[in-house]
Amino acid sequence: MKTKTENGIRPFSMLDKLGYTLGDLGCCCTEQFRGMFLSTFYILILQINPYHVATLLFITKIWDAVNDPIIGAIIDSRKAPKGKKFIPWIRTFSFPMAVLCVLGFVNVSNWDYGFRLAYMFISYVLYEAIYTCVNVPFGTLSSVMTDDVKHRTALSRYRSMGGTIFMTVIVMVGPLVLFVDNQPVAGRFLMMSAICALVGLLCLQITCVWCKERVTVPVAPKGEKMKYTQVLKEIYKNKALVGVMLFSLAGMIGASVVNGLNTYLFKDYFGNVKLGAIAGALSTLWAIIAFIITQPLANKFGKKEWCCMGAGFAAVVFAIMFLFPVHNPMLFIIVNGICFLGASGMQVLVWAMVNDAIDYHELRTGERNEGIVYSTYSFFRKLAGAASASLSATVLGVIGYNQAEGAVQSAEVLGKLWKSYTGIYVVGYAVAVLLLALIYPLGKKKTQEMLDELKARRAAAAAEETTGEI
Repeated sequence: MKTKTENGIRPFSMLDKLGYTLGDLGCCCTEQFRGMFLSTFYILILQINPYHVATLLFITKIWDAVNDPIIGAIIDSRKAPKGKKFIPWIRTFSFPMAVLCVLGFVNVSNWDYGFRLAYMFISYVLYEAIYTCVNVPFGTLSSVMTDDVKHRTALSRYRSMGGTIFMTVIVMVGPLVLFVDNQPVAGRFLMMSAICALVGLLCLQITCVWCKERVTVPVAPKGEKMKYTQVLKEIYKNKALVGVMLFSLAGMIGASVVNGLNTYLFKDYFGNVKLGAIAGALSTLWAIIAFIITQPLANKFGKKEWCCMGAGFAAVVFAIMFLFPVHNPMLFIIVNGICFLGASGMQVLVWAMVNDAIDYHELRTGERNEGIVYSTYSFFRKLAGAASASLSATVLGVIGYNQAEGAVQSAEVLGKLWKSYTGIYVVGYAVAVLLLALIYPLGKKKTQEMLDELKARRAAAAAEETTGEI
């Protein structure tokens, strides 16, 4: 017989971890596929000028970022039954998200240039608006699945596996499927987007069944409306949230721009786009190692501490490669993989730190606003996405990349491509480490003290409520 908690929900278990892994995999199947290949599709298939791609991606991503706090506020203000605050949003909006992902890769290259721009803009805005309705509640979900610090670290760790699984597969399969004789094929982009959309939809629906909302959080008195302005003021006084937002902003820009240039690095600098598939195959090994070592290291040193050490190491290695270019692709793939291990804490633990920031908000204010706090973090994450998406395309324009079919890049362009790839990585990760170290207040000891105090407060509030009912 399955045991249940006093709220009638089974205890936290491996099923929750696997469900949360699949949820992140579901989100990544559309968002990360678009992030890796949509700009390439626009530039090489639709023949859109890289500067126009950069401008439109930046504008639409800014709107997407602004949309996040709006959705978060709506979720927090909505009266929902216990245990059903976030799951219904994920279940409902994952369907249109899948459809819009596919529509983004329709080949309209035979349209007039202005119509191509309009189609790109409209399809991008619609997809990102619906994606927000899935991703904000999914990201916030982990804060109400458990209030145990080790369980939360585990959830963040398992969540990272979802993205890692997708990135491993798509980095291997993408170059092999999407390119023929080192040239992109339009129909294959559409086919891959449809496969990713269907897999993502299935994963998110399983998440809605396997993940449970357990944590009972403070509820505003009946008839009292949420004061959004006051909540936002308090959020920006939350040093934990500000620290993790700025950390993610800098780190994501560094990592995402590198990912955006990855196809061009293998295609042009190393001369074979399919070498990216080898990098993807080896990334499976790195991901498994990172999954195994991250929680023990976080438990030993603390989440903040390990992120600073690991990402700092990766920045130093890339700084050396900036000064001394690597021309052997296998050597680069191996060194890049070792750096991934160093920076993996940054990818794996950030979600646990966001949950800690939500708790820090409750500790300071006595109020629990998961949706709007998480969506504020997501706002800055989207800003990073806006900057990186437009920056990748801008870099190509600045270095003089020739986008004509079958074009061979000059030695000068290839040298600039390498400097851009490694230099942006170094700056992004180094700045991220400094921001986290100087602003984020929740080291290992303080995090545990915060959670202990919140647990005592909630127990006291529950006892008072029980006494009042008697």
